[in-house]
Amino acid sequence: MLYHCLRVAGLFALAKIAFAISCASAATPPDLDLSNQLDAVLENHATARQTTVTLKVIDLDTDVVLYDRGGDRLLTPASNLKIYTSACALDCFGPEHQFQTKVTTKGDLRNGVLHGDLVLTGGGDAMFNSSDLAKLADRVTSELKISEICGKVVVDNSRYASPLKGPGWMWDDDPDYYNMSITPLMVDFNVLALRLTPSDEGVAAQLVIPSSYPEIKFLSRSTFSGDTLATRRPFTHPLLIAQNGHLNEPKDLRLTMQNPGAWVHGMFTAMLADRGVRFSLPDEINRASASAGSTELNHLGPSLAKTLTHFNNQSENAIGEVLLHEVAIAKGTKKPCWPDGAAAITKWLAESGGLEPGSFRLVDGSGLSRYNLISADSSVRLLKFMHDHEHADTFYSALKTYEVNVAGKMQPLVAAKSGGMASVSTISGYLKTPSGRLLAFSLLANGYIGSAKPIFDLREKVWETLAQL
Repeated sequence: MLYHCLRVAGLFALAKIAFAISCASAATPPDLDLSNQLDAVLENHATARQTTVTLKVIDLDTDVVLYDRGGDRLLTPASNLKIYTSACALDCFGPEHQFQTKVTTKGDLRNGVLHGDLVLTGGGDAMFNSSDLAKLADRVTSELKISEICGKVVVDNSRYASPLKGPGWMWDDDPDYYNMSITPLMVDFNVLALRLTPSDEGVAAQLVIPSSYPEIKFLSRSTFSGDTLATRRPFTHPLLIAQNGHLNEPKDLRLTMQNPGAWVHGMFTAMLADRGVRFSLPDEINRASASAGSTELNHLGPSLAKTLTHFNNQSENAIGEVLLHEVAIAKGTKKPCWPDGAAAITKWLAESGGLEPGSFRLVDGSGLSRYNLISADSSVRLLKFMHDHEHADTFYSALKTYEVNVAGKMQPLVAAKSGGMASVSTISGYLKTPSGRLLAFSLLANGYIGSAKPIFDLREKVWETLAQL
């Protein structure tokens, strides 16, 4: 009897083991050979021998992790960080939100004469441009009927605290167009257009849109390095032109300025003057009545959905930094600086976005700082969260579309945000296979010398492999 009981118990135990093995086999992802294929792609590619490359892929329909190579490692994201800012802003404001810019009269307006100041106030519309500024100048004369300002034109950028540049931004990137100063009133992303033309002396220069600021100085060509004809020294105001440089035809350059408020003030004042507005100094009597009343003109920017599309497709840094400040304001911080915005987004990512604390470090909104760190795991978690979000379609549509070679035919299968700076090439997003499977992936590469083209080749091979699923 005892033998019989032991025999039955043994058979039962064997049955349990067999059942467990069967279940384990059934739970194994059906794409077992995918790991071998992706391992071969990464290990046999020349780039991966010296470069740190991480990759994580999940199936969004089943939540199964299809591939994970170093997914926990922290790497510099560059502009790949923009999906983090985009997700938080979309959740915070919604796709239809519009930021506004306003013009306010501060004083007594009588018979076309403003006895007081005309104030231009920024409200976080990063897409505001010089054409919008010109339209506001039109409205000052057509709607407010102002023909003379007995006071000042004031640009109010007090919504954000200083500094105007983010933590860890490279000082020697100034005055390159992607390293702009950030203010609540952005015009053309706070990047001016400078036109160089041939002249008898060598090179002439003027601002495409007139402004009294910044000053243009002409220096000897010998003071410039390489083939540079125009620049601005970091943290200084004047634009420097190589007067005796050689130029065959007109050339337009895009440069940042040290004081965006002064630049916008100069442009707006010139636009008003072009429309016949006169300026005079206020006397003491009229100055005393400057608080008599106010009239306001509002300009609404594009929807956040359109702004995010430009943000991710053109990789416009200014948008991310303005959104970072605006998120901080929405979360209760008055006059925020960079750490306030970074803390607000970081908190949202950890508490709402499903990211693990310590799996990323965010210090700005665009990815320009090398202090930023992300992992493939944190990116895939965020992509999964946004896939299930109420604004998932808006988030997906804001990403750039990439084509993948499938059996010799290019197909638009990838929606993603890339990032790139010296020694950094990253991309995270979604891939929809021809069979209908939707995947989230993050491919991060740090630590290479020279061109990013080998990394681009590697990611295309990864996509081609995933597209076979």
